[in-house]
Formats: sequence, structure tokens, C-alpha cells
Amino acid sequence: MEILSRGHGEHLGWHDPDEQRRWIAHNKTRSLEDKRMTLDEAVRKFVPDGCYLASGGFGHVRVSMAAIYEIVRQKKRNLAIAAKTGVHDIDILVAAGGFGTEVSGILF
Repeated sequence: MEILSRGHGEHLGWHDPDEQRRWIAHNKTRSLEDKRMTLDEAVRKFVPDGCYLASGGFGHVRVSMAAIYEIVRQKKRNLAIAAKTGVHDIDILVAAGGFGTEVSGILF
């Protein structure tokens, strides 16, 4: 926590924009394909342990609580999240232990 109080530390979720563009150009398909999947499949595929999530909405409206509950069901751990205060999605993830023993990864 001392490093945070000095304003230094590793950028959370930082990706070099040019590096990201190169990765997309070489790895992302341009073909038309059906990308529909169940929420269970989507969380398994796109939410690994230790990932950085962003949650949006206004209060309890337009927040994908189904996705939050699926993350809890799959017991994802060591998450960091950028979200708004006053939304119970974060409360659910904290109560389920998604942030491990410390909650310092939560960004508001």
C-alpha cells in the first residue's frame, strides 16, 4: 500500500495501443461467424482469474447482474474492477470472495 500512497505502481490493465493494434491485425478474424454463446460459455472464455473487469449502468439498472452471478458461480478469483459506487454488483463480488482477502483492487 505504501507504493500506492506515493502514486507509483504498475498500471492496472495497461496495454500499449500500438501493440494492441498489431495483435488485433494478426489474431482477430474478419470472417463472418456466429459468436453467440451462453453466459456460462462467455464467462469461461472471457473472464479468467485475475482479470480486470469494467461494470456499468446506473444504480441497479442496466448492470448485468446475470453476468455477475455467473462469475460468482464459476468462483472467479483475484479480480480487479472499475465500476461506480452505490451499485450492488461490487457488493456481490466482494461477498463471494472474488477479490481474495484484500479489496484494494477495486477502483471507483
